[in-house]
Amino acid sequence: MKYRIIIFALVGSLVLMSVLAFVFGRRGGGGEAATLEFWGTEDPANWSQAISAYQTANPGVKIKYTQKDSLKYEKELVDALASGAGPDVAVINNTWLNKHLNKFSPAPNDAVSPQIFKDSFVDVTYEELVRSNKVYALPFYVDTLALYYNKALYNNAGLVSPPKTWDDFNKSVESLSQKNSNGDIIRSGTALGTAANVNYASDILNLLMLQTGATMLNPNAQQAAFDRIVVLDGRNYSPGLAALDFYTSFANSSKPVYAWNSRMPNSLKAFTAGKTAMYLGYAKDLKEIKKAVANLGVAPMPQIKDSRRDAAYLDINYAAYQAGAVTLSSLHKETAWNFLVFAAGRASAAGYLQSTYLPPARRDLVDFTATDPILNIFAKQALTAANWSQPDEVEVKKIFERMITATALGQTTAAEAIKEAAAEVTNLLK
Repeated sequence: MKYRIIIFALVGSLVLMSVLAFVFGRRGGGGEAATLEFWGTEDPANWSQAISAYQTANPGVKIKYTQKDSLKYEKELVDALASGAGPDVAVINNTWLNKHLNKFSPAPNDAVSPQIFKDSFVDVTYEELVRSNKVYALPFYVDTLALYYNKALYNNAGLVSPPKTWDDFNKSVESLSQKNSNGDIIRSGTALGTAANVNYASDILNLLMLQTGATMLNPNAQQAAFDRIVVLDGRNYSPGLAALDFYTSFANSSKPVYAWNSRMPNSLKAFTAGKTAMYLGYAKDLKEIKKAVANLGVAPMPQIKDSRRDAAYLDINYAAYQAGAVTLSSLHKETAWNFLVFAAGRASAAGYLQSTYLPPARRDLVDFTATDPILNIFAKQALTAANWSQPDEVEVKKIFERMITATALGQTTAAEAIKEAAAEVTNLLK
């Protein structure tokens, strides 16, 4: 709690100074009188500070924020845009531009250029939000997967610190898991291996594939490639298959790391109930977890240890975030982009951080989280975050979950499952 008080005090002073400078130093540049319709899925309180400050600096502009149901939002937004009743500004998931690019208007270079974007935000956002040298959206935060662990269970198992590599992760799972004489799981070392009862199963497998060096798509992005076999040290090797085998090993009763199965409860519920010792989740899970786990630890996501490339090895983390975009149908594109630039600016982003406790997308706010050890873990991981150009986030998630389930339940071999999944993703690309 003391860290949050410190960082909130720092954020508050930054917001106050920056907003005063904005209001008294220059106008926001919105110019025209307009009412901007702004859609998203978050609590309106998260946007109240930025909206209020912008309207103060631009008295002729009114911004109306509408909170939408996250489960129905994408379809509702697409349908509204098709009928001409959509918003001026929409909060979108980081993968949506892959299938909805033609529904949004790029920023004028005098509002935000690709170079300014690249200098301002972490790398993964440039790769996903800048297309054909045009900025299509501005990120508000970048969340990453990290390791949550129960310190009390660690202490009981005689473990001093969380694992930094997946090899050490396996050893920790073996030490933390408890089984009865029949081999039934009493306490799980980790909640991994299946899909239906593991939060972010698809994201975790995606991360493992990226860490093992799998190429997700071929060079022209017309075909899935994560099932490909490469030659490594004179031997055939499939990075994607290795990742799938590793993930599902935790649900394989013949493996030393067996710790989970399809009969277990939801992974987050199991962790908060003390039934599993390690949980892989996002910063957005922290609030719920802290309510239930008194002796909580958070650590960076484990990484691959490979003696062949350790000297040059770079960490890879997995990004999930949202960004603001201006719709193609907006009648106030210039004003809408002016507001977005303000909302994603340092002062507003600091206020958003204070309200949401989500790690910043802005480079100049990463060090700002140093007073909060937990938030700083997520903020630093954003610097090494990656993703890939998923043609349809929802459908890819379903495909990856089917691949995991088929393998974990022994319905097919891992090699057959990944081949089928790659074929299905390729069909999405057509």
